[in-house]
Amino acid sequence: MELTFPFDHGIQVEWVAAHNVVIPSSTLQHWLLDTGSLTERLQECCDTFSLRRLGQGAVPLYPNEKRWLPEAPVQQWQAREVILEGDSKPWVFARSVLPQSLVDGELANLGAQPLGKRLFNDSRFVRSDFELCQVPAAVFAVDNTISDRQILWGRRSRFHLGDDYIIVAEIFLPDSPAYRGD
Repeated sequence: MELTFPFDHGIQVEWVAAHNVVIPSSTLQHWLLDTGSLTERLQECCDTFSLRRLGQGAVPLYPNEKRWLPEAPVQQWQAREVILEGDSKPWVFARSVLPQSLVDGELANLGAQPLGKRLFNDSRFVRSDFELCQVPAAVFAVDNTISDRQILWGRRSRFHLGDDYIIVAEIFLPDSPAYRGD
């Protein structure tokens, strides 16, 4: 299976409040609803953890992102997309929507550093409840070896610091430990 991850891949799906979703396994449920640092949890599951930055920049927001952010006509936003890898396998595709004010301030110079490292080491950031989604795995495939019937699960939450909001959306890719048996 070959996966592709161009920048601004986006996650154009329907997000549903977690309490309205039936999750098919307790292992997956624990991964989707864990409020701790996903980066730290993934690091515990592998010998070598890495973050592959796909890109960061000003891109149009998707309607589902706009609806989840406060009305701020003068606010500028950046999207940041990364792949979290364990032992050289892509485990999680993440897309974060960041206000330019935080990119220029508290979140300046992220580079290849996980965003979670900043968010979870600063108690001023407050996290919302989760929303969940299901995505056909073929959305991330280059070849035809992945069936549209294979479903990937994702989660997103919103962090806020004062009047600034960040959306962090994460899709667990096929090799992710989230799909390992109970």
